[in-house]
Amino acid sequence: MRYFTTTDVGQSIRKAFGGYTHILVNRGYTTIKPVFFRSASIADLPVYVWAWWDRASDGQLARWRDRGGVLLDRYTYSDRAGPADVLVFVECPMTMDRLTCSHANTAEYTVIPVPHTWRVHEECIDLRTPRVEDLRTIRSACRGRRLTDEQLESETGIPRQRVTYMRKSLKPVEEWELRPRLAPGAPGLVPA
Repeated sequence: MRYFTTTDVGQSIRKAFGGYTHILVNRGYTTIKPVFFRSASIADLPVYVWAWWDRASDGQLARWRDRGGVLLDRYTYSDRAGPADVLVFVECPMTMDRLTCSHANTAEYTVIPVPHTWRVHEECIDLRTPRVEDLRTIRSACRGRRLTDEQLESETGIPRQRVTYMRKSLKPVEEWELRPRLAPGAPGLVPA
């Protein structure tokens, strides 16, 4: 598999379409402050929009497979669309798993955009792997209670956008459930 980088996603899609028939564009966003891709930059190309969870868009996928063109996949992993000649990401992937799974059905090459700044990626990595102090703050605020993101924000002082991003990274459900437990050096622990 060949990988290329780009600073202009629209131009990379055009170049790929000039040489190949089936271009798959991964339009899933995972950063906390995404820079959205402007589809208008490729409006003159045959563009189809699809998401595996949206059954109403299955016709778009079928037409793309039959006719070729550019398929905008709205999910963060692009392994469900089937074979493609070229895969173009609109956002630099946060994980190698996303990159390798997404290009599994790609025949020729994958294009990865270079962000104009790595600050957002670094911030997201910090939120996906929270500092010990933040985890302790969250644990002391919860103490076995179920809290919404808004409640957690008000009790910890951590902005809701960050709380939501951390929660989605750690456990993909609507509410965290943290239960109190004994610390490793607690007096209630008796050696076996």
